[in-house]
Amino acid sequence: MAEHALLRLLLELDEGRGVALARLAKRLDERVSVLLREGTALSDAVIGGEAGPGWVRLVCDDAGRWTAHLTPAGREAAQQLPAPP
Repeated sequence: MAEHALLRLLLELDEGRGVALARLAKRLDERVSVLLREGTALSDAVIGGEAGPGWVRLVCDDAGRWTAHLTPAGREAAQQLPAPP
């Protein structure tokens, strides 16, 4: 599942400062727009009347650069994921 790959990579790379979506996109071979959608679904955003799990926080700085941050709940969820195949 693609969100599992995103959570695993954030667990590996996020040292409290977040990880640039461009860096994640290169590592996962995905477009930044895809990661924005996945990150939004994994955040606490309400989509279709349902709040997400709150595992990821997306931040856009003044220069328009997006970073993804793993929340404490996301870190816990990522640590419980099964090993990749």
